[in-house]
Amino acid sequence: MTGPEKQLSDCLPYGEILVICSSRAEATAWEEFLGRSRCRAIALDGMPAGLRRVPVRGASGLLAMHHHLIAQLDAPGWLTSQADAFDPDRTSWLVVPDPLDPARAGTRRRLGRRQPAFRFLENKTVVDTLWDTLGVPRARSFISDLPHDVSVLGEWVDCGGGVVCSLQPVDGDPVTGGDGMWWWRPGEPPSVPRSLTGRHHVRLMPLLEGLPARLHGLVLPHGVVTFPPMEIVTLPRLDRGAFLCAGTVPNAALIDQVGLRESAARIGSALQERMGYRGGFSVDGIVTRDGFVPTDFNARLTSAMAAAPPELRVLLHTANLLAREGIGITTEAVETLAGDVFADRGAYTLHGAATRARRDGNRRIGFRWEGLRPVTDATSTTADGQLTLRPSPRGWLLTATLLADRLPVRGHLGPLAPAVFRLSDEVFGTDFGDLGSPFGLDLSGARPPWRPVIK
Repeated sequence: MTGPEKQLSDCLPYGEILVICSSRAEATAWEEFLGRSRCRAIALDGMPAGLRRVPVRGASGLLAMHHHLIAQLDAPGWLTSQADAFDPDRTSWLVVPDPLDPARAGTRRRLGRRQPAFRFLENKTVVDTLWDTLGVPRARSFISDLPHDVSVLGEWVDCGGGVVCSLQPVDGDPVTGGDGMWWWRPGEPPSVPRSLTGRHHVRLMPLLEGLPARLHGLVLPHGVVTFPPMEIVTLPRLDRGAFLCAGTVPNAALIDQVGLRESAARIGSALQERMGYRGGFSVDGIVTRDGFVPTDFNARLTSAMAAAPPELRVLLHTANLLAREGIGITTEAVETLAGDVFADRGAYTLHGAATRARRDGNRRIGFRWEGLRPVTDATSTTADGQLTLRPSPRGWLLTATLLADRLPVRGHLGPLAPAVFRLSDEVFGTDFGDLGSPFGLDLSGARPPWRPVIK
């Protein structure tokens, strides 16, 4: 091992390590990094199908299912039998990397567990207080408890473009993947369902037009490493007033890369200095005409690194776990690692969960662009991208790979993405439905006509 990999390995505590992660590819990477004699990694996507509660509702439902499973790690069951076969005395270190990292995970000693206070920062009812504490300019917002007439509450925050409403369960269950978010334009009735199970807090803020973007990085014990800002492909569901979160992609068309990265560094430094924060973080928001406006905070590493090979993701997870423990490798090593993780790979990857699909037919197709419209193409040498559909606990998972140098326009990916999901509905029978471009973006030009001012 050389470079960051050796530094990370040398910083890990002595002893056996049990890892619980999401995918088999990542499990293999953990065991290859740490050695199979020392490490056993269990992938939750390897759970027998008969044990899953299918279908799972939304990304939040999948995460809640995984949290419930890991919380029962000491009780009899599939996961416990896998763990105890490697570590019957339950003396190994337990690693549960982001985005899993549940509050409860049995009695094994945890490595890199998030502090409860940092976990709470993701709660939508406190995030605006976080922005104020960090000195980050934000949009006005309003928080209340349901039941309330959200149309009346929305009028207090609407700046003329509409309202975005997000729900947070009172019991503190995780909310992720755009679940529990609705929007409506001025003069339209709110799209929030009238009947909701359980008790909820509601947060309302103005509907902002511009480019959805993510600022992110890693707070080390003695410094902050920022990652390249990324475009978030967030598509309005025009037929139901919700959102489809299709992933994050690197995008050189983010106009002020330097300014956005400087903003991420300031946020990371403020987290460190004012809250004693350590570990990965991300700030989602909108690059508007007046600058970057934050909307959500994640106190963890996110799926923004999903396009990187699993062996690189595992190294960044390790740096994150060590940072939370106050064990730091050099800033230069983490910067080198982050450069490898977020390197340009010549392709964009989008994801989307569908609740239904045709049971027959090909599950993998190539496509090429005819103008701004993707059409199927069976010839791999001429294909500009590929769609792959496979079963998942949420129903069906679509993965769309788009070659960057063959996109029909330069600029943001969000305005092109609805046509890709429309092709999936036509070919695979999925139910993504009527999707629109991110608010304020369209295909009329390759770049937006403004330069954001980063405050």
